[in-house]
Amino acid sequence: MMDTGLDVVSDNKKSFSLLLSRAITRLWNHTINIGITNQTSDFDKKRTRLINGISSWVLVIYIGYVIVFAGKTEARFVFYECIVGLFSGIFPLVLNYYQKYNLTCHLYIIFNLFFYFFESVAEGGRDGVEYIFVPLCVTPMLFFKSRRVIFTYFVITGLFFALAKISHSLMNPIFTWEGQKSQIPANWATMFIILFMIIFYFKSENERQEKLLEKKNVSLSDEKQKSDALLMNILPYETAEELKHTGKAKSRSFKMVTVMFTDFKNFTVTAEAVHPEKLVNEIHYYFSVFDQVMSKHNIEKIKTIGDSYMCAGGLPEENSTNPIDVVNAALEIQEFMLQMKKEKESANELFFECRLGIHTGPVIAGIVGTKKFAYDIWGDTVNVASRMESCGQVGKVNISGSTYQLVKDHFSCSYRGKIAAKSKGEVDMYFVDAPIAPALATL
Repeated sequence: MMDTGLDVVSDNKKSFSLLLSRAITRLWNHTINIGITNQTSDFDKKRTRLINGISSWVLVIYIGYVIVFAGKTEARFVFYECIVGLFSGIFPLVLNYYQKYNLTCHLYIIFNLFFYFFESVAEGGRDGVEYIFVPLCVTPMLFFKSRRVIFTYFVITGLFFALAKISHSLMNPIFTWEGQKSQIPANWATMFIILFMIIFYFKSENERQEKLLEKKNVSLSDEKQKSDALLMNILPYETAEELKHTGKAKSRSFKMVTVMFTDFKNFTVTAEAVHPEKLVNEIHYYFSVFDQVMSKHNIEKIKTIGDSYMCAGGLPEENSTNPIDVVNAALEIQEFMLQMKKEKESANELFFECRLGIHTGPVIAGIVGTKKFAYDIWGDTVNVASRMESCGQVGKVNISGSTYQLVKDHFSCSYRGKIAAKSKGEVDMYFVDAPIAPALATL
């Protein structure tokens, strides 16, 4: 279906209206931002935009007046008034251009006080110009921060208004002309428009501030979530919450916790032959997998010390399945290590082998110090678990007699006998061979 001539005309009108609207918007934005730079404070930006907007409107009004009264010889006095009025719209824009924000505000109010007072007295109030004092008494509240300055200008504006009204009954007008009453609607319209601009600007600034505040609140909320997530990644949830609300976290005792240590065989020798960055990347990969295994089996990672990895089941929330959970995790880790060894050997790359030891008993858990918080555990159980690891064998899961008594119904184990452990004497030790059945039963 072809467009008719009317459709083309309509489209052209819409395009012209859109272009005109954009041009006016660009001009208005440019005008109200005269004198504003990146260094201008928020307060100066607000009052500069407001005074530029009012001055622009006043300038347009007085340009119209000058054109109207330029050819009226009987109203020459009004023409000269309008020339002075043009100045009242120009000088704030010029002063703001030179970033004299405070001076602009003071001179704007003072000039207009005397200018409109003179107009009102000279024309005997017959043009209604004295009501311009109404918006003029409001502007100091938006131009200045000092309450004393605001109150002073408010009182002075009220005094000028009162004097102008009184003068109408005490003296005759200096100048009158027959078309004077026609100025009243224009002056009243100017008053209401200026008031509207002040209130609308105030409302717009409030909305802008609310949006900024909302964005800041969202940003703060996002940052809080990030910091909370980071804290939860460092500390157990219960400890982190206690630390957030009280500023400290009390140590707690746990009657039955299963502690596991892992260690890489010949790590020191290997480290000397490998570039440090490559070595760190390798350890990061292995320990990241360990972390995933711990999360899967509800085990709390405590810390890493060099190539040693320490974790514990049964805290910060106590449970009765932690010996089974930790042994299952240990078997999964050794299976992963064996798989990695095969892959690395086939590719002729660096690989690690792991010793692993487990012991169950009571511990104390918590955080100490005031900087770089770290959740840690203390007690003889930790020391025995460390000995289980050092007395273990590569690829095996070495457990103490205490842990064996708690998991023997769930895993087949090989008794190693009493093995001498440093500072502990002879300790019953077992290798875990395989699960007897799915280790899900509650002890």
